[in-house]
Amino acid sequence: MRYGLYYPSIEFRDVDFLKKSLLVWDRVFRIVPPSYKPNDDSAISEAVAEGLVVDLNVDDYEKSKAAHGFLDFYHVRKSSGNLTWPAGLDSPTFVRIDPEKIEARLLPLFEQLAKQVTGDRFLQVPPDLAGGYMFYLANSVAKQRDLQLITDSPDTWVVGSYFAHAGNFSEQVYQENGDAFLCNLAITDLLPDELHEVSMDDILRFVEKHRDERAAFQDELERFRMELSRCNNKQHAHYIVSDFVHRLKRAKEDYRKAIGPFSKRELCSIFSGGLSATLSVLSLPTIGGGDPYDPVRLCSGVLLGGVSALATRSMIPVDKGGASYLISLDRLSTTPSWQLHRTFEEFIND
Repeated sequence: MRYGLYYPSIEFRDVDFLKKSLLVWDRVFRIVPPSYKPNDDSAISEAVAEGLVVDLNVDDYEKSKAAHGFLDFYHVRKSSGNLTWPAGLDSPTFVRIDPEKIEARLLPLFEQLAKQVTGDRFLQVPPDLAGGYMFYLANSVAKQRDLQLITDSPDTWVVGSYFAHAGNFSEQVYQENGDAFLCNLAITDLLPDELHEVSMDDILRFVEKHRDERAAFQDELERFRMELSRCNNKQHAHYIVSDFVHRLKRAKEDYRKAIGPFSKRELCSIFSGGLSATLSVLSLPTIGGGDPYDPVRLCSGVLLGGVSALATRSMIPVDKGGASYLISLDRLSTTPSWQLHRTFEEFIND
Protein backbone atom coordinates (compact mmCIF):
# COMPACT_ATOMS: atom_id res chain seq x y z
CA MET A 1 0.00 0.00 0.00
CA ARG A 2 1.03 3.59 -0.63
CA TYR A 3 0.18 6.24 1.95
CA GLY A 4 0.46 10.02 1.53
CA LEU A 5 1.41 12.62 4.15
CA TYR A 6 -0.23 16.01 3.57
CA TYR A 7 1.92 19.01 4.50
CA PRO A 8 2.62 21.67 5.65
CA SER A 9 -0.82 22.68 6.97
CA ILE A 10 -3.39 20.72 8.97
CA GLU A 11 -6.67 21.55 7.26
CA PHE A 12 -7.16 20.67 3.62
CA ARG A 13 -7.61 23.80 1.54
CA ASP A 14 -10.00 22.07 -0.84
CA VAL A 15 -12.15 18.94 -0.56
CA ASP A 16 -11.47 18.14 -4.23
CA PHE A 17 -7.76 17.86 -3.43
CA LEU A 18 -8.47 15.20 -0.83
CA LYS A 19 -10.77 13.33 -3.19
CA LYS A 20 -8.10 13.35 -5.90
CA SER A 21 -5.46 12.28 -3.39
CA LEU A 22 -7.57 9.29 -2.37
CA LEU A 23 -7.63 8.23 -6.01
CA VAL A 24 -3.85 7.87 -5.79
CA TRP A 25 -3.02 6.98 -2.16
CA ASP A 26 -4.78 4.39 0.02
CA ARG A 27 -4.77 6.72 3.01
CA VAL A 28 -3.81 10.35 3.60
CA PHE A 29 -2.11 11.26 6.87
CA ARG A 30 -1.64 14.73 8.35
CA ILE A 31 0.33 16.03 11.34
CA VAL A 32 -2.02 17.29 14.07
CA PRO A 33 -0.90 18.45 17.55
CA PRO A 34 -2.68 16.60 20.39
CA SER A 35 -4.51 19.69 21.65
CA TYR A 36 -5.74 20.85 18.23
CA LYS A 37 -9.09 19.88 16.70
CA PRO A 38 -9.07 20.29 12.91
CA ASN A 39 -11.78 22.47 11.43
CA ASP A 40 -13.03 19.91 8.88
CA ASP A 41 -16.15 20.06 6.77
CA SER A 42 -18.57 17.13 6.63
CA ALA A 43 -16.95 15.42 3.62
CA ILE A 44 -13.50 15.41 5.20
CA SER A 45 -14.98 14.29 8.53
CA GLU A 46 -16.53 11.35 6.67
CA ALA A 47 -13.13 10.34 5.31
CA VAL A 48 -11.66 10.67 8.82
CA ALA A 49 -14.42 8.47 10.26
CA GLU A 50 -13.73 5.79 7.63
CA GLY A 51 -10.01 5.80 8.42
CA LEU A 52 -8.86 7.16 5.04
CA VAL A 53 -7.68 10.42 6.59
CA VAL A 54 -5.53 9.78 9.66
CA ASP A 55 -4.34 12.36 12.19
CA LEU A 56 -0.75 11.81 13.39
CA ASN A 57 0.79 13.04 16.62
CA VAL A 58 4.53 13.65 16.28
CA ASP A 59 6.64 11.87 18.89
CA ASP A 60 9.79 13.26 20.56
CA TYR A 61 12.16 11.30 18.31
CA GLU A 62 10.56 12.70 15.16
CA LYS A 63 10.67 16.24 16.56
CA SER A 64 14.32 15.82 17.51
CA LYS A 65 15.25 14.45 14.08
CA ALA A 66 13.50 17.36 12.37
CA ALA A 67 15.18 19.88 14.66
CA HIS A 68 18.64 18.43 14.03
CA GLY A 69 18.10 18.49 10.26
CA PHE A 70 16.71 21.99 10.17
CA LEU A 71 19.36 23.52 12.42
CA ASP A 72 22.19 21.82 10.50
CA PHE A 73 20.75 23.06 7.23
CA TYR A 74 20.28 26.57 8.60
CA HIS A 75 23.91 26.71 9.81
CA VAL A 76 25.38 25.41 6.54
CA ARG A 77 23.33 27.80 4.40
CA LYS A 78 24.42 30.79 6.45
CA SER A 79 28.11 29.84 6.40
CA SER A 80 28.52 28.48 2.87
CA GLY A 81 29.65 30.57 -0.06
CA ASN A 82 28.94 27.94 -2.71
CA LEU A 83 25.24 27.31 -2.09
CA THR A 84 22.55 29.94 -2.03
CA TRP A 85 20.15 30.96 0.71
CA PRO A 86 16.91 31.57 -1.22
CA ALA A 87 15.53 35.07 -1.32
CA GLY A 88 12.12 33.50 -0.79
CA LEU A 89 13.11 32.58 2.75
CA ASP A 90 13.07 36.29 3.59
CA SER A 91 9.41 36.67 2.68
CA PRO A 92 7.75 39.55 4.60
CA THR A 93 4.41 37.77 5.04
CA PHE A 94 3.70 35.45 7.94
CA VAL A 95 1.72 32.32 8.76
CA ARG A 96 0.92 30.43 11.95
CA ILE A 97 2.90 27.49 13.28
CA ASP A 98 1.99 25.52 16.40
CA PRO A 99 4.76 25.32 19.07
CA GLU A 100 3.62 21.75 19.84
CA LYS A 101 5.06 20.74 16.47
CA ILE A 102 8.48 22.18 17.33
CA GLU A 103 11.18 20.26 19.18
CA ALA A 104 12.48 22.06 22.28
CA ARG A 105 15.92 22.94 20.89
CA LEU A 106 14.34 24.53 17.80
CA LEU A 107 11.73 26.62 19.61
CA PRO A 108 14.15 29.47 20.58
CA LEU A 109 15.05 29.95 16.90
CA PHE A 110 11.41 30.26 15.91
CA GLU A 111 10.66 32.54 18.86
CA GLN A 112 13.55 34.75 17.73
CA LEU A 113 12.19 34.86 14.19
CA ALA A 114 8.55 35.26 15.21
CA LYS A 115 7.03 38.70 14.99
CA GLN A 116 4.20 37.89 17.37
CA VAL A 117 2.38 35.14 19.22
CA THR A 118 -1.35 34.91 18.57
CA GLY A 119 -3.96 34.52 21.28
CA ASP A 120 -4.12 30.76 20.76
CA ARG A 121 -0.31 30.43 21.14
CA PHE A 122 0.48 30.05 17.45
CA LEU A 123 3.74 31.71 16.39
CA GLN A 124 3.66 34.04 13.39
CA VAL A 125 6.70 33.15 11.26
CA PRO A 126 7.70 33.66 7.59
CA PRO A 127 5.78 31.14 5.45
CA ASP A 128 8.75 29.73 3.54
CA LEU A 129 10.78 29.29 6.71
CA ALA A 130 7.82 27.60 8.38
CA GLY A 131 7.41 25.51 5.26
CA GLY A 132 11.09 24.59 5.46
CA TYR A 133 10.78 23.40 9.04
CA MET A 134 7.49 21.68 8.30
CA PHE A 135 9.16 19.90 5.40
CA TYR A 136 11.87 18.61 7.74
CA LEU A 137 9.23 17.51 10.22
CA ALA A 138 7.10 15.93 7.49
CA ASN A 139 10.18 14.31 5.94
CA SER A 140 11.15 12.79 9.29
CA VAL A 141 7.65 11.40 9.81
CA ALA A 142 7.46 10.19 6.20
CA LYS A 143 10.74 8.28 6.37
CA GLN A 144 9.92 6.68 9.70
CA ARG A 145 6.47 5.58 8.55
CA ASP A 146 7.08 4.95 4.84
CA LEU A 147 4.84 7.78 3.62
CA GLN A 148 4.99 9.90 0.48
CA LEU A 149 4.78 13.68 0.85
CA ILE A 150 1.85 15.36 -0.92
CA THR A 151 0.76 18.99 -1.26
CA ASP A 152 -1.70 21.11 -3.24
CA SER A 153 0.53 24.21 -3.45
CA PRO A 154 3.20 24.75 -6.13
CA ASP A 155 4.95 27.20 -3.77
CA THR A 156 5.07 24.58 -1.01
CA TRP A 157 6.25 21.93 -3.47
CA VAL A 158 9.10 24.22 -4.54
CA VAL A 159 10.17 24.91 -0.94
CA GLY A 160 9.85 21.23 -0.06
CA SER A 161 11.89 20.19 -3.09
CA TYR A 162 14.60 22.71 -2.17
CA PHE A 163 14.97 21.14 1.27
CA ALA A 164 14.49 17.57 -0.01
CA HIS A 165 17.56 18.02 -2.20
CA ALA A 166 19.61 19.38 0.74
CA GLY A 167 19.58 22.94 -0.58
CA ASN A 168 21.80 21.73 -3.42
CA PHE A 169 21.18 24.83 -5.56
CA SER A 170 23.09 27.90 -6.62
CA GLU A 171 21.67 31.15 -7.97
CA GLN A 172 21.94 29.61 -11.45
CA VAL A 173 18.51 28.00 -11.57
CA TYR A 174 18.70 27.97 -15.37
CA GLN A 175 21.92 26.25 -16.41
CA GLU A 176 21.57 24.55 -19.78
CA ASN A 177 24.88 22.66 -19.52
CA GLY A 178 24.51 21.54 -15.90
CA ASP A 179 25.21 17.88 -15.20
CA ALA A 180 22.26 17.20 -12.86
CA PHE A 181 18.78 18.68 -12.43
CA LEU A 182 15.73 18.74 -10.24
CA CYS A 183 13.02 17.55 -12.61
CA ASN A 184 9.26 17.29 -12.64
CA LEU A 185 7.50 14.15 -13.81
CA ALA A 186 3.92 15.14 -14.60
CA ILE A 187 0.93 12.96 -15.40
CA THR A 188 -1.64 15.08 -17.18
CA ASP A 189 -4.45 12.70 -18.14
CA LEU A 190 -5.29 10.65 -15.04
CA LEU A 191 -7.13 12.64 -12.35
CA PRO A 192 -10.43 14.43 -13.17
CA ASP A 193 -10.24 18.20 -12.96
CA GLU A 194 -13.49 18.46 -10.99
CA LEU A 195 -14.93 16.16 -8.34
CA HIS A 196 -17.23 18.52 -6.42
CA GLU A 197 -20.30 16.69 -7.77
CA VAL A 198 -18.92 13.32 -6.64
CA SER A 199 -19.79 12.49 -3.04
CA MET A 200 -17.14 11.41 -0.59
CA ASP A 201 -19.07 8.17 -0.14
CA ASP A 202 -18.63 7.40 -3.86
CA ILE A 203 -14.91 8.13 -3.58
CA LEU A 204 -14.57 5.82 -0.58
CA ARG A 205 -16.40 3.02 -2.40
CA PHE A 206 -14.12 3.48 -5.41
CA VAL A 207 -11.02 3.33 -3.21
CA GLU A 208 -12.04 -0.06 -1.89
CA LYS A 209 -13.24 -1.49 -5.22
CA HIS A 210 -10.18 -0.55 -7.31
CA ARG A 211 -7.39 -1.21 -4.83
CA ASP A 212 -5.50 -3.56 -7.18
CA GLU A 213 -5.44 -1.22 -10.19
CA ARG A 214 -4.33 1.66 -8.00
CA ALA A 215 -1.57 -0.44 -6.42
CA ALA A 216 -0.26 -1.46 -9.86
CA PHE A 217 -0.11 2.19 -10.95
CA GLN A 218 1.56 3.25 -7.68
CA ASP A 219 4.23 0.56 -7.98
CA GLU A 220 5.10 1.36 -11.59
CA LEU A 221 5.23 5.10 -10.90
CA GLU A 222 7.65 4.68 -7.99
CA ARG A 223 9.78 2.18 -9.90
CA PHE A 224 9.99 4.54 -12.86
CA ARG A 225 10.84 7.54 -10.65
CA MET A 226 13.68 5.68 -8.97
CA GLU A 227 15.06 4.27 -12.24
CA LEU A 228 15.22 7.75 -13.78
CA SER A 229 16.90 9.17 -10.67
CA ARG A 230 19.55 6.41 -10.56
CA CYS A 231 20.37 6.52 -14.25
CA ASN A 232 23.63 8.26 -15.19
CA ASN A 233 24.40 6.93 -18.66
CA LYS A 234 22.67 6.98 -22.01
CA GLN A 235 22.74 3.22 -22.51
CA HIS A 236 20.66 2.64 -19.39
CA ALA A 237 18.40 5.54 -20.36
CA HIS A 238 17.53 3.64 -23.56
CA TYR A 239 16.53 0.70 -21.38
CA ILE A 240 14.30 2.92 -19.26
CA VAL A 241 12.55 4.31 -22.32
CA SER A 242 12.00 0.92 -23.93
CA ASP A 243 10.86 -0.88 -20.79
CA PHE A 244 9.84 1.25 -17.82
CA VAL A 245 7.97 3.91 -19.82
CA HIS A 246 5.91 1.18 -21.49
CA ARG A 247 5.08 -0.43 -18.15
CA LEU A 248 4.11 2.89 -16.57
CA LYS A 249 1.93 3.75 -19.55
CA ARG A 250 0.10 0.43 -19.39
CA ALA A 251 -0.53 0.68 -15.62
CA LYS A 252 -1.71 4.30 -16.00
CA GLU A 253 -4.11 3.44 -18.81
CA ASP A 254 -5.58 0.52 -16.86
CA TYR A 255 -6.22 2.71 -13.84
CA ARG A 256 -7.53 5.57 -15.96
CA LYS A 257 -10.25 3.27 -17.30
CA ALA A 258 -11.39 2.65 -13.73
CA ILE A 259 -11.43 6.39 -12.92
CA GLY A 260 -13.20 7.22 -16.19
CA PRO A 261 -16.78 7.45 -14.84
CA PHE A 262 -15.74 10.32 -12.54
CA SER A 263 -14.56 12.45 -15.48
CA LYS A 264 -17.28 14.78 -16.74
CA ARG A 265 -14.91 16.71 -19.01
CA GLU A 266 -11.77 15.96 -20.96
CA LEU A 267 -9.65 18.26 -18.76
CA CYS A 268 -7.59 16.63 -16.01
CA SER A 269 -5.74 17.89 -12.95
CA ILE A 270 -1.97 17.72 -13.15
CA PHE A 271 -0.43 15.15 -10.84
CA SER A 272 3.34 15.43 -10.62
CA GLY A 273 6.38 14.45 -8.58
CA GLY A 274 9.96 15.62 -8.21
CA LEU A 275 13.08 13.64 -9.03
CA SER A 276 16.74 14.20 -9.78
CA ALA A 277 18.08 13.36 -13.23
CA THR A 278 21.41 13.74 -14.97
CA LEU A 279 22.06 15.54 -18.24
CA SER A 280 22.91 12.18 -19.84
CA VAL A 281 19.26 11.21 -19.38
CA LEU A 282 17.70 14.53 -20.39
CA SER A 283 19.92 14.85 -23.47
CA LEU A 284 19.03 11.40 -24.84
CA PRO A 285 17.35 11.90 -28.23
CA THR A 286 14.47 9.58 -27.29
CA ILE A 287 13.88 11.63 -24.11
CA GLY A 288 15.06 15.14 -24.81
CA GLY A 289 18.09 16.00 -26.86
CA GLY A 290 17.74 19.78 -26.53
CA ASP A 291 17.20 22.21 -23.70
CA PRO A 292 16.79 20.13 -20.49
CA TYR A 293 14.07 22.56 -19.38
CA ASP A 294 11.89 21.86 -22.41
CA PRO A 295 9.10 19.49 -21.29
CA VAL A 296 9.30 16.21 -23.18
CA ARG A 297 6.42 13.80 -23.64
CA LEU A 298 7.69 10.35 -22.65
CA CYS A 299 4.38 8.78 -23.61
CA SER A 300 0.74 9.80 -23.74
CA GLY A 301 -0.03 11.89 -20.67
CA VAL A 302 3.48 11.74 -19.14
CA LEU A 303 5.83 14.75 -19.30
CA LEU A 304 9.38 15.19 -18.00
CA GLY A 305 11.17 18.52 -17.71
CA GLY A 306 13.88 20.27 -15.72
CA VAL A 307 12.90 22.64 -12.92
CA SER A 308 16.34 23.77 -11.72
CA ALA A 309 19.99 22.85 -12.10
CA LEU A 310 21.53 21.21 -9.05
CA ALA A 311 24.69 22.87 -7.76
CA THR A 312 26.65 19.62 -7.59
CA ARG A 313 26.01 16.03 -8.47
CA SER A 314 27.83 14.79 -5.37
CA MET A 315 25.15 16.19 -3.02
CA ILE A 316 22.24 14.23 -4.52
CA PRO A 317 20.64 12.41 -1.54
CA VAL A 318 20.74 8.63 -1.35
CA ASP A 319 16.94 8.56 -1.46
CA LYS A 320 17.09 10.85 -4.55
CA GLY A 321 15.17 13.55 -2.68
CA GLY A 322 12.36 11.27 -1.55
CA ALA A 323 8.91 11.08 -3.06
CA SER A 324 7.17 14.48 -2.96
CA TYR A 325 4.07 14.99 -5.06
CA LEU A 326 1.91 17.91 -6.14
CA ILE A 327 -1.73 17.73 -7.18
CA SER A 328 -2.54 21.05 -8.80
CA LEU A 329 -5.97 22.47 -7.98
CA ASP A 330 -5.81 24.69 -11.06
CA ARG A 331 -4.73 23.59 -14.50
CA LEU A 332 -2.71 26.73 -15.19
CA SER A 333 -0.34 25.24 -17.73
CA THR A 334 0.04 22.31 -20.09
CA THR A 335 3.78 22.47 -19.38
CA PRO A 336 3.98 22.18 -15.57
CA SER A 337 7.77 21.96 -15.41
CA TRP A 338 8.07 25.44 -16.95
CA GLN A 339 5.57 26.79 -14.42
CA LEU A 340 7.49 25.20 -11.56
CA HIS A 341 10.79 26.43 -13.05
CA ARG A 342 9.51 30.01 -12.90
CA THR A 343 8.26 29.50 -9.34
CA PHE A 344 11.62 28.03 -8.35
CA GLU A 345 13.47 30.94 -9.98
CA GLU A 346 11.38 33.41 -7.99
CA PHE A 347 11.95 31.46 -4.78
CA ILE A 348 15.74 31.44 -5.23
CA ASN A 349 16.39 34.89 -6.69
CA ASP A 350 13.36 37.17 -6.30
